[in-house]
Amino acid sequence: MNGADTVTPDLRRKVMQAVERCDYSPKVGRRSLDAIAVIYVGPFTVGSPYDSACLDGMVEAMRESEFDLMIVDLARDRSPDETLRQFFARKGIRGAILRSTVAERRITLEFAEEELPLVVLGDHFECDKLSFAFAESYEASRDAVEHLVSLGHTRIAFAACERDDGDHLDRLLAYREVVQRHNLLDESLVCRVPAERLDGAQLLRNLLGMPGRPTALFIADPLVAVGAVNEAHRMGVRIPEDLSIVGFDDSDTRNTVFPHMSAVCQDAKLVGRTAWELVVERCLSGPRSAVPSATPQQAWLEICNTSGPAPSNPDRVLPTGARLPS
Repeated sequence: MNGADTVTPDLRRKVMQAVERCDYSPKVGRRSLDAIAVIYVGPFTVGSPYDSACLDGMVEAMRESEFDLMIVDLARDRSPDETLRQFFARKGIRGAILRSTVAERRITLEFAEEELPLVVLGDHFECDKLSFAFAESYEASRDAVEHLVSLGHTRIAFAACERDDGDHLDRLLAYREVVQRHNLLDESLVCRVPAERLDGAQLLRNLLGMPGRPTALFIADPLVAVGAVNEAHRMGVRIPEDLSIVGFDDSDTRNTVFPHMSAVCQDAKLVGRTAWELVVERCLSGPRSAVPSATPQQAWLEICNTSGPAPSNPDRVLPTGARLPS
C-alpha cells in the first residue's frame, strides 16, 4: 500500500482490490492530506507561458490557504490498477487541479466518477461532476478575425496548437465561423504547430513562400506568435505593411516584441488562482456537497501595432528574404 517495489504485481493487485472494496484508509504511517496537487494527465511543460502564469496564481493563492502545492506526473507516479482515491491517500493529496487535453478526457471522466475534489484547468466540456477553470476566448477570437476582415484581408491563416483542449477548440471554432460567414475559408491556411517559438518561425517561412500566401495570420499560442514576429524581421517582412499578425497572450508577452502585438488576451494568473480557490472550496465543503462551477474569465482583444490594412499586391517571400511576384 505504500508503493514498495518488492511486492509482486499479482499480490499488489489483490491487496488493492481488497482495499477498494473496503474503502480502507490506513491510519498508521499515513501522510496527512494537506496538499493540493497539480496533476499533469498528459504531456505538458510548466515552462509554457500559460502554465507558468497559472502556477504563479496558484502559488499566490496557496500562501493564503492552509494547503501546500504539489506537482505530480500521473504516468510516472500512479501504480497499475490504483484508483485515484488510493493514489491521493498514498501521496497525501487532498484535492487536485487536472491539466489535460481532449486526448485525456476519457481519463478525466473516469476520475470524475470517484467524486474527489477535482478542478480541470485549460480544457472544458460538459460534465456536472467536475469544476472547470478557464478563460472564455471564443468571443474575443471572433472579434480578432472580424478585425482582420475589416482591414481588407481575404487570405487569413490560422495557427492552432497541435494538442486540442477546450480553450484552443474555442479559438478554432471562432475563426472558422467568421471566415465561413465571409466566404473566405481555405483549409490550406489552417495549420497545426507545436507551441514553441521556433515552430512559429517555421510556420511563417512556410506560409509566406506559398502561392496565394496569406496577408494576415491569427496565432492561438503566445510563443508561436513571438517566433513568427521575430522571423518576419529576419526575412525583411514588414509588419503590418506586408503581413498582419494577431497573436494570443496569457500575460504580457504582446509588449515584449516589436511592434507591440495585437492579441487576444487572457489573465492566466487569475485562471490559476481561480482553479486553486475552487479546489479548496471543494476540499473544505466535503464529498457530498454540490460541485462549484466557475464563472469563466473573459478574454479580450487588444489591438496594437501588428495589424493593419491588407497589402494590394503581396509578394511571396522566400526564407532567404527574396521576393517573388504574386
